[in-house]
Amino acid sequence: MGSSLRSGASSLGTVPKLLEQLLTTGGWKDFVTRLGDHITYEQDEFADFVETLPLQGLGADLAVVERLIGPRPDLLAIFYDLTPPRGRGRPKILNNVQNFGASATPDDEVPPPPAVLGRAPAGNSVENIMRKLARDRPDLLHEVTTGRMRPYAAAVEAGWRKPQTTIALSDPTAVARTLLDKLGAEQAQQVCSALTRLVAEQQAGT
Repeated sequence: MGSSLRSGASSLGTVPKLLEQLLTTGGWKDFVTRLGDHITYEQDEFADFVETLPLQGLGADLAVVERLIGPRPDLLAIFYDLTPPRGRGRPKILNNVQNFGASATPDDEVPPPPAVLGRAPAGNSVENIMRKLARDRPDLLHEVTTGRMRPYAAAVEAGWRKPQTTIALSDPTAVARTLLDKLGAEQAQQVCSALTRLVAEQQAGT
């Protein structure tokens, strides 16, 4: 899979199935490279597996793996469970290697992969929503990953956020129209009554 990730778009069609196998079977935690090195990772070291240079890891970026998963909420749930929020990372060399074969020769060495865009820093609100959806509302995660719903709308639907909207304040009629469209006639009337009361109270206090 690491070679597919590094080889470019022509091979990307083979990656999702391989990635699915790695995520669902946990094969990334214990494997032997073609050079005979026995590599092991702990359950909380998936990010290390992804970022570690070949052949001990993928030499890739978590953001690339996340994009390759695509609209698969079941795999996204596993991915988010294995990758707690973290800052920007970089490929690194792993130490937990047991050599079962001959040492690599210069011809066996794998060049470092090309630089890829780093992951969004931890605390990104969209990422937090996606992680929470994967954990608690996979049905809404599916709506988001298939493009039928935005993350914030899913958070509102799940009851985690209150509905919000942006209103241009330059035109009173536009403000009223936006409120009517967003709230409906009944709630818009309630807002109108509240505004009338507040304006009267303000005028009485001046």
